Amino acid sequence: MVRGITALAPTRSTNGSAGDQKLLTPSFLLLTVSGFFALAGFSSTLPLVPRYVDGVLGGTKVEIGLALGVFSISAVARPMVGRLGDERGRRFIIVWGTALTAITVAAHALASSIWLMYLVRLAMGATQGAFFVGSATMVNDLAPVERRGEATNYFSVAVYGGMAIGPLMGETVQKATSFGWAFAAGGLSLAIASVLAMRLPSDRPDAASVASRLTDSGKRILLHRAAIVPGLILMGGLVTFTALNGFMPLYIEELDLGSAGPVLLLYGLLVLIMRIAGSKAPDRFGTFRMAMVSLIGQAAGMFVMGIWASQYGLFAGAAVLAIGGSFLYPTLLTAAVFGVPDNERARAVSTFSLAFELSAGLGGPILGLSAKQWGTQAAFYGAAIAALLSLPLLVYWALAKPHALVPPR
Repeated sequence: MVRGITALAPTRSTNGSAGDQKLLTPSFLLLTVSGFFALAGFSSTLPLVPRYVDGVLGGTKVEIGLALGVFSISAVARPMVGRLGDERGRRFIIVWGTALTAITVAAHALASSIWLMYLVRLAMGATQGAFFVGSATMVNDLAPVERRGEATNYFSVAVYGGMAIGPLMGETVQKATSFGWAFAAGGLSLAIASVLAMRLPSDRPDAASVASRLTDSGKRILLHRAAIVPGLILMGGLVTFTALNGFMPLYIEELDLGSAGPVLLLYGLLVLIMRIAGSKAPDRFGTFRMAMVSLIGQAAGMFVMGIWASQYGLFAGAAVLAIGGSFLYPTLLTAAVFGVPDNERARAVSTFSLAFELSAGLGGPILGLSAKQWGTQAAFYGAAIAALLSLPLLVYWALAKPHALVPPR
């Protein structure tokens, strides 16, 4: 099937000058460092929120799932962030979005009830997406066309490096001091990211060319059609991330298996190794092959965690999850902006990034209900099934619209 599918796809431009352009420029490296601090601050809340809701607020597993996913409601603002990035520039939304997210992360410590926690999470959802949209768009702006998959892989090293360090940082600070200081540490990391982003190049595009783009009915277009299907596929795969960060720490505490930090650190480090070693893989093998392997790898890792109920099983599952599924995000992001004009790229990225909120918003409560009904490890099985459900959509996309997939090079 792979050979038949990829044969239908057009070959990409082989413009030698594009492939020879320098990728690791000072601006790209600065954006990458800023991304590390931003994701470390954001992800530091992942192991803290379940424990805070459970231990401090006395919430149930369903309420834990809601607290993890409620910020996805704020995703309704994400397409407007994308349009703002096309009109005011990527740097504008990176700097201000990250600064506001720093405030909301620190404000988690002020939540004295489950409803206040929901409000804080909603506020964070409305702001944190600006960094992702701005940075992911700027990465593709800065990269040569034929090396965008490689550029996304390198940038995601910082993303997953931050996501590997962030939970460990939050958990370590919380155990040594308190939840308040742990949330403050996450806010400080985001503030550093915002200050670094101020040094990024000014990139405000022609606002008139963006504002004039209307639908046939005269309404502004907020969602970008090219990014909808890759976003839906990513959404199924990202449910595994909610299970890993939201329910695995609770599972470890229930079985008295130690700390979740080392498991999350192993996952993050393996993703980094895979992204660096296989930086050219999304460009070389194309969307279909890489997404198929990644979805199967994510499902396999979750099944290992659920079936092998021990510390060894959690480490083994995290390793399978990282090695098998590490290329899903860079592969699908590259496809989401494939052939999209410069002044529409932020809107495409914002549409694609809705998958992050929707996967947590839909997956979090469903996994919480599963954990309540059949035990915490049922959350792992639910996440595996969600990843597998994305496979038919991937095959349909490859058969119905092969021109929309990045072909193998």
